Amino acid sequence: MFKSLLLPYVNDLCEGAVLSSSMELAEKMAAHLVVLVVPDAPRPVISEFGANSYDIYAQLTTAANERASELVAKLKARCAKMPGSIEVRLADATAIFSSDSAALHARYADLSILPAAPTSHPDSSLTHEYCENLLLNSGQPVLVVPAQWTALQLPKRIVIAWQPTREASRAVRDAMPFLRQAESVEILIVDPKLGANGHGPEPGADIAAHLARHGLKVQVTTQASFGKPISESLLAHARFVEADLLVAGGYGHSRLSEFLFGGVTRRLLQNTETPILFSH
Repeated sequence: MFKSLLLPYVNDLCEGAVLSSSMELAEKMAAHLVVLVVPDAPRPVISEFGANSYDIYAQLTTAANERASELVAKLKARCAKMPGSIEVRLADATAIFSSDSAALHARYADLSILPAAPTSHPDSSLTHEYCENLLLNSGQPVLVVPAQWTALQLPKRIVIAWQPTREASRAVRDAMPFLRQAESVEILIVDPKLGANGHGPEPGADIAAHLARHGLKVQVTTQASFGKPISESLLAHARFVEADLLVAGGYGHSRLSEFLFGGVTRRLLQNTETPILFSH
């Protein structure tokens, strides 16, 4: 089981059901939950007129630290009423970006939790930044959850978005604490590619056999996308089978550009109604 969870405070979504359910998840797993508040310190702006003056930057930084301290006090008051091992931590982001600071703290957690990033939310781009930085720089998985998520029980029906890639393989391994307690595990392959460089002669057979050796009840489903985005097929299937969790490999800009985080991963992050465990 995961024994240390990190919830970076990205936006106001982290104060509602996402926070409550993170507490519930930590309690069910007997895990320690860290709610991380990172001051929204200003980023130095360099233009044709030069950089921000030190006085202006210092004033903005002080104001950001004061806002963060007030938020920490509010969250501590709420968490004090909840059972379990919960810590509200104020991070230092004076010299680095806030998402970089979160990634540093995430290296000492088994799992980070982030709210989904619907395009309608004003902080959608910041959530994308956090998710990408945590995926690429923490070495740990990220659980992205919709705003209405509840963790009344651990996930019972899990769908794995399988591709024969390093990222997907890592995601399966990182999700093992959830997979071991699930009642059913479905391996979903969209537009399988046969051959040695693809899914092999029987798509999904190898990963299914691997998971079966761990004592998991596994079934394999293959389907065509019919030209629709892969993310749409994955999310539609997760809704159809009423999955409690989708497991997927996550990509980022360090690999070739828009094919990556700007593609399937980004659309999943924006549109999901199902919790998704990403791993890189």
